[in-house]
Amino acid sequence: MAPDAGRPGVDGRFGRPRPDADVTGCDAAELRSGSGGSVQPEQGTRYHPERPAARRHNAEVAATEATIYGLPAVLQYAEMYAQAVDRGGKRYVGFNRFVHDHDLAGPEYAAFKSPNSDTLYSNAWLDLTARPVIMTVPAVPLKYYTLNFFDVYGNASNIGTRTFGSTGGRYLIAPVSWRGQVPPGVTLFRVATPHMWVLMRIFAQKPSEVAIARSLQDRVTIVPYAAGAYSSPLAGVNPPVVGSDTGIGFMRVLDAVLRSNGHPVQEDALIRRFQAVGVAGPAPFDAATLDAETKAGIEAGYQTAMTIIRASRSQLGIPTGKAWNRIEKARYGFNYLNRATINYVGLGANVSEENFSFNTFVDAGRRPLDGSKATYMLALAPPPPVNAFWSVTLYDAATYRLHPNVLKRYLINDRTPGLVVGKDGSIRIAIQRDRPKDATNWLPAPDRPFYLALRAYLPKAAMLDGGWTPNGVVATPFGGKSAD
Repeated sequence: MAPDAGRPGVDGRFGRPRPDADVTGCDAAELRSGSGGSVQPEQGTRYHPERPAARRHNAEVAATEATIYGLPAVLQYAEMYAQAVDRGGKRYVGFNRFVHDHDLAGPEYAAFKSPNSDTLYSNAWLDLTARPVIMTVPAVPLKYYTLNFFDVYGNASNIGTRTFGSTGGRYLIAPVSWRGQVPPGVTLFRVATPHMWVLMRIFAQKPSEVAIARSLQDRVTIVPYAAGAYSSPLAGVNPPVVGSDTGIGFMRVLDAVLRSNGHPVQEDALIRRFQAVGVAGPAPFDAATLDAETKAGIEAGYQTAMTIIRASRSQLGIPTGKAWNRIEKARYGFNYLNRATINYVGLGANVSEENFSFNTFVDAGRRPLDGSKATYMLALAPPPPVNAFWSVTLYDAATYRLHPNVLKRYLINDRTPGLVVGKDGSIRIAIQRDRPKDATNWLPAPDRPFYLALRAYLPKAAMLDGGWTPNGVVATPFGGKSAD
């Protein structure tokens, strides 16, 4: 059995990640939420400053903290609402059902930002409030696959090539509070929260691989376990409507998520702080009960938090010293700003053992990457050391979408047809707006700022221990020589 099967990948009461396992972000015995989803009530009278200016400032500070803490949950809720809650919506399919993308992601991909274009995606939202589900996975004859599970706060765990192999199996997906008998021949896989997002990735590049991957997508099944009527999708909490990009709208959703999914017990003090803005208190969030100064503070705090998060995008991860950042994903601990920023850039970030990632918004001279100002060259010497595959993908810096281009090429990877490899094994990628004379290793760029993501799936030890990092992207400004 894989080391992260059967219980969340955490160590002790404080939910610290074990080094050998994926994390679900909270301790099985210490999740602060019952089956009814109630938030622990405040002890004593809640304190609000009497002076209006002080009350506004208090709300602003609390709202800033709540937004940075809760952004991944609110972003994921918006996706869950569209796919599994809003019966009148165009994307609705319900809980415990997969939506399959049978084509590789392109510029029009809308499920989340910054998708890869190496794998076929499928995704489903699980409602485990009434009973677990059994997922059946066939044998996978391709290079790589994973069923990537995310709790409501974006913490990841996996069933896939790395953790269980590619022979297939049956898995009982159960929340930490479930206590029942596991059927013979079924592996128990614990998850942290009663609502979970499952993002399935199956590697495919050649047409023959895509055909196999499509067949596999349709053969992965989700079946409820143990007969019984479903409870409300949000465990007795009335699911709020999504669509209001305001502080009040944000707090309404965050309150519902906390009530229906709980939080790690070691975060009690922080969560109680949010009561200053009507979140996680004895009663559900109700904007009508808030005075004008508190409402103004909420809106100001929400905008302050979003400004902080947006300003942190180019600083994601740990600097490599070569104008790239190494991204530590899905193991956030108490670094809520890192968690918020990564999920703002794109939901669905997996742990490094599955996908070791780097990104850069700048060239080797620390100038912003911009297809209107220069051509660029990235030398992979040597290429990333992996057990599965690697890719370099380009995204529009403003939209986080893949860049539409005449080649319909959104990445260069180790399977790019005709990829030119040097005698020493190195690969030189031309990143530019205009088509070069030899377009074999050309990654088309927009006529505006962009950023790059390098992904290494099933990285080898040489990458995990920091021995391999990508070289800086060399810029040649238009009308000039290389600037680096």
